[in-house]
Amino acid sequence: MGKLFGILGIGIDIVELADIRNARFKERFAEYFLTGKEMKRVPKGSKKIEFLASRFAVKEAVIKAFPEKLKPHDFSIQKKGTHPHIVFSLKKNELLYTVHLSLSHTAHVAVATAIVLARKG
Repeated sequence: MGKLFGILGIGIDIVELADIRNARFKERFAEYFLTGKEMKRVPKGSKKIEFLASRFAVKEAVIKAFPEKLKPHDFSIQKKGTHPHIVFSLKKNELLYTVHLSLSHTAHVAVATAIVLARKG
């Protein structure tokens, strides 16, 4: 894993669940920021809105915190046990950076925080 040193960025994002609920083209909206693998994990039914809102908030928080240009499809959000973590498309980013995430939601909003750390060795 290598040693970690230095916070390179902190990002936060908040999403109103009503904005997702009222989106005209939810599927197209999801395709904009979710990878193909993530699209397959979108739940059906009542959990879909919270899932999309929280994943959008995480993607935005990571992009804000990241020290290089990053697009939503450059990484995916996966679960490691009960905790979400980032898997980068580029191996280089896996070797250089570690991202710590925190996300939560209420009946009205989803919020996410990302902290990007440099990885050494």
